[in-house]
Amino acid sequence: MHQNVKMVLDAWKAAFDAGDPQRIASLYTPDAMFIGGIGGVHIGRRSIEGYFGENAAPSSVTFRDIKTLAIEDLVILVSMIGAITREGGEPRDFRFLQTHVRTVNGWQIAGHHGSHSL
Repeated sequence: MHQNVKMVLDAWKAAFDAGDPQRIASLYTPDAMFIGGIGGVHIGRRSIEGYFGENAAPSSVTFRDIKTLAIEDLVILVSMIGAITREGGEPRDFRFLQTHVRTVNGWQIAGHHGSHSL
């Protein structure tokens, strides 16, 4: 896996597992587009933070089947399965597709689509 992707995903997992919507949102670009597994399109960090404030905690995520495609030096497409486990529940697989971009603040997520696996 691309090292920059690993850093972003490790930070995303830590923030998600901690139930910290602000920390999750900080991993996205200011104008990021997010489509979650639970309704709606969210644009920008504030909207993404609101989504995770309502839907993330208390849960944990484990990523697997991670695939990357670098597009020049500034963009990496990332697909993966995220097994999300709500407290006291069984893991549920979500399919994720993210667009990671290199910014002046390091690597961030500019696009994210998540959907339930069938």
